[in-house]
Amino acid sequence: MAPQKKPDLRKINRSKALRMIYFNGPISRLQISQATGLSPATVTNVVAELLAEGAVLEAGTTESEGGRPSTILAINPDYGYLVGIDVGETMIQVELFDVSMKRLAQIIRPLDQNEIQPEQVINNIVEGVEALLAGIGERRNSILGVGIGFPGLVNPASGVSVFAPNWGWHNVPVGEMLEERLQLPLLLDNGAKTMALAESMFGAGKHAESIAVLLIGTGVGAGIVNHGELFRGISNSAGEWGHTTLELDGRLCRCGNHGCLEAYAGAPNIISRYLESAPESHLPSGSDQLEKLTVILNRARAGEPAAVKVMDETARYIGVGVANLINLVNPGLVVLGGWVGLLLGDLLLPKVQEVVQKTALVQALQNSKIGLCELGYQAVAMGAATLVLDHFLETAGEPEKAKPAAHNGESRQHPLYSFFS
Repeated sequence: MAPQKKPDLRKINRSKALRMIYFNGPISRLQISQATGLSPATVTNVVAELLAEGAVLEAGTTESEGGRPSTILAINPDYGYLVGIDVGETMIQVELFDVSMKRLAQIIRPLDQNEIQPEQVINNIVEGVEALLAGIGERRNSILGVGIGFPGLVNPASGVSVFAPNWGWHNVPVGEMLEERLQLPLLLDNGAKTMALAESMFGAGKHAESIAVLLIGTGVGAGIVNHGELFRGISNSAGEWGHTTLELDGRLCRCGNHGCLEAYAGAPNIISRYLESAPESHLPSGSDQLEKLTVILNRARAGEPAAVKVMDETARYIGVGVANLINLVNPGLVVLGGWVGLLLGDLLLPKVQEVVQKTALVQALQNSKIGLCELGYQAVAMGAATLVLDHFLETAGEPEKAKPAAHNGESRQHPLYSFFS
């Protein structure tokens, strides 16, 4: 049996101090010591290193309990940049953030819906990143990493899109393909999971112990965060909420099964159900789901029977799905997001809450709340950048250059996929 590697106490202490400064700053050295349990001497040494490296700044002084002013510390937002990418089913959204997660720039590139091939997606990602980096010139050397939220099943450790049912992809080496083009540290994960990270750290769930974030768009998924840890399951496929079965032998889902939640609550299926209910109705031509769904929403608000019916049915389907999730996982907070969730949320939420109240177990529901996401349409891209931020905080500003072992079923918190040493 191989000897266990001893923990790097210096790195652990740096990470504790850096996280405390990031999430609780401005903060004094004494407060860091009291909150983390690190000795004052250790905090002094760690902070000296972080100041010398430019990761943190002295942000002024404050009166201490003894009356002497204490220097307070804050994260240095200009220490580096993070790129977050939302690979959606209709467009790719590329965003640039500083270390404080302030959004600095955004580029949106629509996808040709006629034929989504890996090369098309890779080209759009690379061109979007290069366009953003052109705006910061020589400072591109300060990029800490690129995070990508990807649809379907993803293996973060190997950088592989295991299965993207919307495009019919199987085992596409997205990370390998991007490595040849970008030459930057990359982190790849499922989009619903990145969205959950963003909402748990900076949005609706920042004060919640456990949160389930529901991504309702063209597809349907969920990310579950408990006590700051993202639940992944044995093969990183936890959260495939959209493929839980609502009705045996129900509507055909694009995953190949019948009766999945996504077959009723995903955007194409809401549109299809509306047209089935009102075949004489006309919607805008073309493939723009947002435009069509907006028309249906406006007709529902105006009282058109078919539109009201499909919105009521959609709320009931989502409500049953949420009740199942609450019974199974028992999160303290459930929030609806994704572009469909945000577009329809105000209309659907009261009905969803009503259905959940009737359907979920009383014991499971008594401490759970249901609401809407707070970070809007940028949540997936922000969450993807949060993958990079979390790694920066975990490594205390000292990135690991070694490529991790292939994913073998062990759950890892926020795996790094680094392509160069």
